[in-house]
Amino acid sequence: MFFSQFFLCSIFSSFIFISACGCGNSADDKKHNDVDITTGVNTEITDDELIDLAIRTGDASKLPQTAAPLLSRINKLIANTQLENDSVLQAIYATDAIEYNPGRRSQLFAFKQHKGVYPLIRGNKGLNLAVAVEINGQRNAAFGTNLIRDLQGSHQLAYQNHFKRLLNWLLKRDDISIQNVAQVRLALMNNYTASRTTSWLKTHYANWQVTFCNDATVLKSCLADADLVITGSDENASADQVMAGLKNAQSKGAALLYVHQHRWGSKALTNTVLAPMNLSMEPLGGAGNYFSQDSASWDNLQQMLAGRNGLEDLRQLFSKLQDNSFTFDLAACATDCDASFAEEYLNVVKKLRSLIQNLDQNKIDIFASDTYQLEQLIVLLGDFYRQTIIYPMGVTTTDNVAFLQAYFADHTVYNSRTKNQTQADLGNFSRSDFTHVTPVNKRLSYTSKEIFRSAGVYALPGQTFSVTRNDSSDLTVAIFINTLRSSSTKEFEANKYNRPKFLQSVAIPIAPGETISLTSPYGGPVQLMFSANDLQVELDFTHIGLHPHWSSAADNAGFSAAMLAGNYDWAEVVTPNFEIHSQLEKMRTTLARDNVSNVEDLAAITEQYIHNYPHVLAGYQGPGINVVAEIHDFSRDKGWAIENLDIVKHMNADQATCGWGC
Repeated sequence: MFFSQFFLCSIFSSFIFISACGCGNSADDKKHNDVDITTGVNTEITDDELIDLAIRTGDASKLPQTAAPLLSRINKLIANTQLENDSVLQAIYATDAIEYNPGRRSQLFAFKQHKGVYPLIRGNKGLNLAVAVEINGQRNAAFGTNLIRDLQGSHQLAYQNHFKRLLNWLLKRDDISIQNVAQVRLALMNNYTASRTTSWLKTHYANWQVTFCNDATVLKSCLADADLVITGSDENASADQVMAGLKNAQSKGAALLYVHQHRWGSKALTNTVLAPMNLSMEPLGGAGNYFSQDSASWDNLQQMLAGRNGLEDLRQLFSKLQDNSFTFDLAACATDCDASFAEEYLNVVKKLRSLIQNLDQNKIDIFASDTYQLEQLIVLLGDFYRQTIIYPMGVTTTDNVAFLQAYFADHTVYNSRTKNQTQADLGNFSRSDFTHVTPVNKRLSYTSKEIFRSAGVYALPGQTFSVTRNDSSDLTVAIFINTLRSSSTKEFEANKYNRPKFLQSVAIPIAPGETISLTSPYGGPVQLMFSANDLQVELDFTHIGLHPHWSSAADNAGFSAAMLAGNYDWAEVVTPNFEIHSQLEKMRTTLARDNVSNVEDLAAITEQYIHNYPHVLAGYQGPGINVVAEIHDFSRDKGWAIENLDIVKHMNADQATCGWGC
């Protein structure tokens, strides 16, 4: 959605003619006969063992033949996690009331996994105002306000005793031993916060040794002997210095405590600081708690946990998926979905999608770690459901279970992995069988231009491709697949659920010298997002396809041959300032028109009529935009600025996203 405003919803089709407008085993565990290929002896494999195998390999094809054992495992794991949460938070809150009002000038947290993450302060609207995390015995906590400074100023005092018990938990001490000597280090905060924090600590823990590590050059060594690191995210050190210092402290057993100094905003370093805690916050520009104005007012812990609790929402979702006990009328979504549809299903799968996108964006292969047990099972369940989808569907014509399973699969697509089955039916997006294509490796060079450009290569569905960045240009480059907006799949209209809902993947950053690998169940044209213009980028692609892609006259012959061969269902025409991402047949129809003699002609028409003339009329200047003296002189006389436009705009020749304008 970051760049959706740069797509043109309608194209002047009168001259282009492109129609536009994606554990263990239990005694009663089912057994399956298998044969040991080395001995020829029949062995019995249980459902739980098959699930374990799928988790180890990340391969959903290893799962049992039905989803029931997987749903059972998910529900058991959620129940165990809830018990663990209860135990940890009980030590902090006992039977006391929980009162915490950070105000609208505060921030909220998201997390990368459920294991070891404790909803320290859940607002009455269900938002995470503070979170505690345990990673293999190492403990962390984060607050969306500058809590200790507030306590020193006699604010949030209703939470002070809870906070002191949290310090017990962080340092693994009791009420007596907490007063013993502890090495406390303050970092990445302003002098005022450091002073107020030190004063509060000295008042309540007289034996603690508090040091302010405010020299970035020795940050790592300053934090190295800490028992507790209290950190903000003031930008007085580099990201590398911060990451090295915090991770080193964690590796030596130090607890980390984050306090937020930037009101509802964040800084470039904020998510760098939170990353070692497996937490994240909205990036710079996010509104945080400003509009939500969430706060916590609970009679006791059990009331907070029974409220709008993320884990309880998941337990309810998977229990209902297991026994098909949803209370809403799905058919009502043809006009207006029941409120219970959002409460029981949609809101929960949206949160799952956000969590999985966060993992994807951070290039975390969850199947390479035991940290993400619940997330592994959820992704595998989506993989399983994905293989059962048959398009088209509709809320009034499709079995409710099949529809909800397909929609769950759409929300749990996860690409940062080496095993990801091709979705058997991709609807009107594309064929799924690409056995006729031989993958290739290719080195390509680009001149960056915001917001994004086509990479000129194709991700084959279910096949891992890799990208290595060879340049050292000072800009952010990110890789994503497909350009189709989710709103173009109208899942609630009559039989219009005709392909996956979220065909466009999350954008995954790639740094100079880095290699990333992705596997998409959908495939599609690869795109490159840039943070600045006119810098050189060089990428090595391995195991990709080459679909019809034109960017200059040098591509004429190859483009024509690829269009004729029809080995792909998408084609792209790239001009300096505008790009067409088209279904193959729509591009063929366009190129067959009498007033479009060839692809070069199409590119010239596109650049002239879609880029140049509209922006001349709109009063812009920039590359490819004619300077009309009458307009510029008039603007100068009026004292009006002529805005500069230097970005690439895009269109999808696909199925219409909107209505009247298309």
